[in-house]
Amino acid sequence: MNLILIRHGQTKWNLENRYQGILDSNLTLKGRQQAKANAQKLSKLFNNFNNIKIFSSPLDRAKNSAYIICDKLNISRDKIILDDRLKEFNYGIFEGKTKDECSKIYPKILEDRESNKWSYQIEGGESYIKVANRLKEFIKRVQSEEIVIIIAHEMVNRVLRGLYLNLSTDEILQLRQSNDMIINLCNGVEVELK
Repeated sequence: MNLILIRHGQTKWNLENRYQGILDSNLTLKGRQQAKANAQKLSKLFNNFNNIKIFSSPLDRAKNSAYIICDKLNISRDKIILDDRLKEFNYGIFEGKTKDECSKIYPKILEDRESNKWSYQIEGGESYIKVANRLKEFIKRVQSEEIVIIIAHEMVNRVLRGLYLNLSTDEILQLRQSNDMIINLCNGVEVELK
């Protein structure tokens, strides 16, 4: 299985350093340009998208990035499969707040989360364990596909990478993906597409 992981383009809340989670913020102009640039990278990798499955998180920032990518590649938007399991990590009571605001309002919760980031469940939200469990179900759904393009979120893609590469939880939590980065997981290795 060949997984192509794309993160949605930059959003207004990315710029403001706000926790987005399952809430949404509009793509910025730069975010739309990043989605177009990611389409260009995909066009260098594939000549034909007929037998490629395209999945997206249903959250607007990912879905709109998927639309831009498909439009740029002349792929029908109908080809995009929206999957709830690809929604971003749910930050619960942190969502919509900046990291600075959370450090003032919820210092103890932030401290507790940092000491056990993989297992800690934010009030009203979820833990990385819950995210991993829903993504394991997603992987089962696509494991028979040859090539799968996924347009999702940094935390979701972080966990998908870790599951695919069989990384430890500490290694998974160290992974990063910028809004203009495409990661190809194939034959047990990870390669950034340029």
